[in-house]
Amino acid sequence: MPPPDALDESEERLLAYIKSYDFEKYGWNTAEAAADLGMTTAQVYQGLSKIQKLKRAELFLYYKDGALHVQTA
Repeated sequence: MPPPDALDESEERLLAYIKSYDFEKYGWNTAEAAADLGMTTAQVYQGLSKIQKLKRAELFLYYKDGALHVQTA
């Protein structure tokens, strides 16, 4: 089990997925990400939260116009 200040395997996969995502062409879709990664939407939201906490320089999350927006460095 990874230490509490490290990402687990599913969170690492989520971060890799986000980094490879084409945000210019497609908007973020949590349900789609969950399906692509074999996760639940709750797991994706929890993963995003932990990634944001531990990898703040690599991921920026914000809520605007009724939608979650995801940006990577």
